[in-house]
Amino acid sequence: MSKKHILLVDDEIDFLALMAMRLQLRGYEVSIAHNGEEALIKAMEKPELILLDVMMPLMNGYETCSKLRQDNETKNIPIIMLTAKNISSKDKVEGLQMGADDYIIKPFEIEELFARIEALLRRSGLSEEMNECKASLIEEFKSIVRKESVEITFQPIFYLNPRNLFAYEVLTHGPKHSQLENPEKLFQCALDCGMFLELETMYRKKALKKIDGLTDKKLFFFNTSPYIIESEKFKEIISLYDKPEQIGLEITERAEIKNFPLYCQTLNSIRSLGFKIALDDVGNGYSSLDSVAEIELNYVKIDNTLVRDIAASPKKQNLVKTILQFCRQSKIISIGEGIETEDELHTLIDLGVEAGQPLNLRKNERSPFYDFSISRRKSRDLRRRSMW
Repeated sequence: MSKKHILLVDDEIDFLALMAMRLQLRGYEVSIAHNGEEALIKAMEKPELILLDVMMPLMNGYETCSKLRQDNETKNIPIIMLTAKNISSKDKVEGLQMGADDYIIKPFEIEELFARIEALLRRSGLSEEMNECKASLIEEFKSIVRKESVEITFQPIFYLNPRNLFAYEVLTHGPKHSQLENPEKLFQCALDCGMFLELETMYRKKALKKIDGLTDKKLFFFNTSPYIIESEKFKEIISLYDKPEQIGLEITERAEIKNFPLYCQTLNSIRSLGFKIALDDVGNGYSSLDSVAEIELNYVKIDNTLVRDIAASPKKQNLVKTILQFCRQSKIISIGEGIETEDELHTLIDLGVEAGQPLNLRKNERSPFYDFSISRRKSRDLRRRSMW
């Protein structure tokens, strides 16, 4: 069996010599690069894995990683970032967004490094067919970004009592019938090839153009990952919005918050500019209500796992009551997500939930919002027949 080839990139001569020796003793073939520019050249030798230092002169590890991911010859090579002990969470986030596969913090136990290397090599040891499939997916993703061919849709949000359409959630997905139509797959592919921020920027620009063309000026919610908020690029994304009073930023609870003080400070500062802040997926994520008490929220969105079949579940009702108590005390508007049936709708109203979002009006004619939505587009007669 041929030796696995590892490219080791670092500007510290002593560290390079020591690590190269240890890797060779472990049975790896090792190439060395002293900086990012040299790494881009050596990577053309197609190593099975790259160990890449973050802090280097001229071209740092993040920029090097991004360039490797954008080159067809090197885009699929696994990369482990080697970081200083005091590296911040936002630096780790930036590295992952640029396409890094893993991190290890200096100083580290050599056996831990070997374990991470071997795990990545196992995962990357795909069949040729799977590699070709992944390459095809990345090429399709790059084409979508280049042509700006993502689809933008608006999911309506209603006040429940009185019943009134007041906002939309901005949703994005890949072109219909493409491999990347599913939004989770689309954004995961963006992470895999180091173009997460490019996708985020592109879809927001496209959505804002669409919003500018609407005569119905409602509030528009954009999903915003904590990864983005902790990134140095967040200011650029915020600058895209020239009417902050019309924009809500939904911060999902499904993603773990790495640097909570920075997270709170950033959100509170942009809220002062006129943006509305909503916490998404409450009841099914990492953060508790206690942990978000320091954020000046405008809206809390109750996760659809709590809403589903809530009429028949006293336990879910009690959980929602706890969330509503927090909202009332903090003067936060509550929104129930993914409402599908009349029983769910009326239970939420009885509990005191102030607003609701249907599961999917286009695909789900069972939704209690469906007739109401159709009636707004068709005729007064149909409006009279709806439950609204």
